[in-house]
Amino acid sequence: MKIPRFFKARRAVAVSMVTLLLSLVFLNEFYYLPANADEDIVVQVVAHRGYSGMYPENTLSAFAGAYACGAKTVEFDVRKTKDGELVIYHDDTLERLTGDDKSVADYTYEELLQVDAGEWFGREYRLERIPTLDQTLALLQATNMRIFCELKDIGEDPDFANEVYEKCAQYNLLDRVVFLSFKYDYLSQIKEIAPDQPIMMLASFGKSTLPTRYPAEYYGVNMKTLTPKTVRAIHEAGAMVYCYTPDTKGQMLSLQRLGVDGVITDFADLSAI
Repeated sequence: MKIPRFFKARRAVAVSMVTLLLSLVFLNEFYYLPANADEDIVVQVVAHRGYSGMYPENTLSAFAGAYACGAKTVEFDVRKTKDGELVIYHDDTLERLTGDDKSVADYTYEELLQVDAGEWFGREYRLERIPTLDQTLALLQATNMRIFCELKDIGEDPDFANEVYEKCAQYNLLDRVVFLSFKYDYLSQIKEIAPDQPIMMLASFGKSTLPTRYPAEYYGVNMKTLTPKTVRAIHEAGAMVYCYTPDTKGQMLSLQRLGVDGVITDFADLSAI
């Protein structure tokens, strides 16, 4: 039977209204600024790639800036150079710094020392260089900060996770370190070395099956995909949930009300936002 055009139009309007309502619910869940704008942010705040909102990310300046602003936890990314040096850098390539699309793994560390890691952010940082893991840990050793050490996916490297772990052990920082990765194989290797060492599984999609598929003490979830169901599932598993990367007070408060344990943000100094 042919459906009259009038009813088709009404159905289209109804579908549009439902879509609009669902969108509003989503925005309210994640981006709504509560009426009490003076509400305190009491979840744990992690300085994402250091104080990257005010300093060039993943540099010694950014880590020192995070400490200076009172951050209790700092996060950074670890990669490996062609000659086996562990370095702190997020992207796979240097394109953001130099326009070069070659991988970090195609450079020796001596070659990376020729790269300016700060001028893209501001001329006052033009002498910054990509730091090594050694330099970073030596800096943080003198603080009381917790460390979220992310192992970037560098492919099949049977030694990578162990080398990062041993560096942290060398600086006597294991009691302050949580190892993070989107690649669960690396985290499994950490657990084989030290079963009691805490790990954080990173996830772009906040599915409630995370705790059963990837056992961990912590989960780092994209804030745009997190749901109350996933928060409950993680807490019921006895683990903690952190979200990346809220950078406004409204977003942080909304995630706090959702029940997260921490936020990983570019703006570790909450008084500045």
